[in-house]
Amino acid sequence: MGLVTSSVIGAVMVDRTYGESSLSSSVWLGWQSAAAESPPPTPPPVRKAVIPIAGWGTRMFPVTKSVPKALFPVVDKDGYCKPVLQLVIEEALSALPDDGEICIVVQPGQQEPVEDYFKGEIRKAYSKKEALQPLIKRLQDIGKRITFVEQTNMDGFGDAILCAKEFVNGEPFFVLLGDHIYTTDHSAKATCAQQVLEVYSRTGKAVTALDTCEEHTTGINGIVVGALDADQLEEGDTYGLRTTVEKPTAEYAREHLRVAGIPEGNYLCYFGIDLLTPEVFNVLQYNKDNNIRTKGEIQLRDAMKSVIESPSEGMYGIRVKGNRHDTGIPRPYAAAIAAFAPSN
Repeated sequence: MGLVTSSVIGAVMVDRTYGESSLSSSVWLGWQSAAAESPPPTPPPVRKAVIPIAGWGTRMFPVTKSVPKALFPVVDKDGYCKPVLQLVIEEALSALPDDGEICIVVQPGQQEPVEDYFKGEIRKAYSKKEALQPLIKRLQDIGKRITFVEQTNMDGFGDAILCAKEFVNGEPFFVLLGDHIYTTDHSAKATCAQQVLEVYSRTGKAVTALDTCEEHTTGINGIVVGALDADQLEEGDTYGLRTTVEKPTAEYAREHLRVAGIPEGNYLCYFGIDLLTPEVFNVLQYNKDNNIRTKGEIQLRDAMKSVIESPSEGMYGIRVKGNRHDTGIPRPYAAAIAAFAPSN
């Protein structure tokens, strides 16, 4: 049986059933044709980012018994030791205006230590040291921008984003994973989040950052299919997306998910930074109300699939010039620390 997905865009709801061989080319071609008819209007500015950090961090036990993985330390390139979450927030703020806001989605009992780090009193032992003043000022600035939202029931990544609907308030917004940090290639002129924002600014469409993965890792990645857009190449390889399949088998990927221009045995996959339009909340709410789940949970990628395949919406993807580093698993966390290590 095929995968059943539902798309609720605006007031229009479309139910689709996709067999394993279907990639809905008619939907893609319709969106592509409509997008080419007229240039998009100037899109609304992006002022907000949502960062979910809920989760027990079982793969990092026993340290997560007392320390949230969002506060795990990494020595940044400036030589100062900062928690993972601050590096994620800094990535988001690099693409937001001076009045940009951050929503951190937490689980019950998780807010206090994180809030204390960003908003708590600075002890005199720190505040009296002149060299620490820029760091203190930065923490205070970040703290003023943070709003906490609690995900009462651990009902999946999509549900965590849905909890932030009131915070987003109908605006476009970034989504960044709370346990992934990013480095930018030396050839890049912008951070990874800025590269994503640049595509949104030109297209007015939702955008997701893309990476490539090898065939033997398709089972742990969300794979996307799209067509290279020759008009959107200023900051990297930009694709008009056609569909997405979460964690397919290598055999299925080989037969159905190849993308022109990507070397054989490699596939486009999610990088971990999304810039979404508020329409995604309609899909998330519909999926929750109708108990549409993957592996028992409300998934953001299911909702993004509906947006990608919607004739009225659609989505772009950009192969960013940078690297992602997972800090939620011991060995990748060690590799992330090495990647961020100061060069001298």
